[in-house]
Amino acid sequence: MAVVALTLGSCTGRRVVATGWSGITVHEEIVYFSYGPQAYALNLKNGALQWQYPAEPINNVDFYAAPVLTDENSQLLVGGYDGVLYSVNPANGLENWTFRTAENRYIASPLATEDGIYAANSDNKLYALDYDGLLQWEFETEDPLWASPIWSDTCGCVYQVSMDHYLYAINPENGKLIWKSEDLGGPVVNNPSLSEDGLILLATFNNEVIALDEESHQVEWRFKTSDWAWATPVIDGEQVYASDISGTFYALDLHTGELLWQLQPGGGIYSSPLVQDGLIYFSTDSSSLVVVSQDGVVQRNQPVEGKLYASPVGAGDKILLAPSEAEYYLIALSESGVQVWGYPPPQ
Repeated sequence: MAVVALTLGSCTGRRVVATGWSGITVHEEIVYFSYGPQAYALNLKNGALQWQYPAEPINNVDFYAAPVLTDENSQLLVGGYDGVLYSVNPANGLENWTFRTAENRYIASPLATEDGIYAANSDNKLYALDYDGLLQWEFETEDPLWASPIWSDTCGCVYQVSMDHYLYAINPENGKLIWKSEDLGGPVVNNPSLSEDGLILLATFNNEVIALDEESHQVEWRFKTSDWAWATPVIDGEQVYASDISGTFYALDLHTGELLWQLQPGGGIYSSPLVQDGLIYFSTDSSSLVVVSQDGVVQRNQPVEGKLYASPVGAGDKILLAPSEAEYYLIALSESGVQVWGYPPPQ
């Protein structure tokens, strides 16, 4: 499996390795996902292959970030480890255009808005493109960008976090800096989440979950985790769900950061949970899918073949998982945990 590695040096003194785990996007009855040398479109009902891109693998081309549909669903954007952003037709997988300016891997998915495409690359740059794939502007940070940009209606801007310890608010029209946070104390490798009342929630490699106020740009609270906090915090009403790579899962109060409950079911946690129908689903690298009630009671801890680094994805009455080092690239489970289908099918 392709990997990306770098040393954070004085930041943490530890080596960071982002293994290439699969990303999943669901639209209506189609599942789009990236895994290794190809991106795939599958029928959600039965896992049947609709198309794969490229039709045949190409040397040194790999995909892992979740494909992203544009606003009109006319393009599917797929970032490559070869430093190329690809636009393909979501109906048939035929290539529309490629953007080849970036100098390193796309670890994160791009952001597509009605005004354009914003793609963060590990060459330290955020690229803004029009829908023909033409560069409009670029914004550079001090360290690599492993996190997707996100849109904020409150500031009318794009937020981008970086491994240089900062969150940047960027003008979407010209790429100019509007404001940036104070030093957050550690690298941020996943996108923030936004609350309805203007909090920006981030997870950092300084073993913290941090809440920033969108208007004042100040830190509202900090919560100390047991190890690096990798995954995007998820907001569920008045609760925030966060985790760390030592395998601790936390429920926090949205407004104060107070710990409500925590679990350590076993295995590191690298991805955000899925909240669906009053239950919380999260995956671990020790090959388990953990299902928890909103008050922290474990409903089941289900073994799954392969390591689970990617977030579970809800699709109607199915839960989709993309295991690494397993027979299947993608599996669909019923809400009770029974496997409905797996891709690829056994040979």
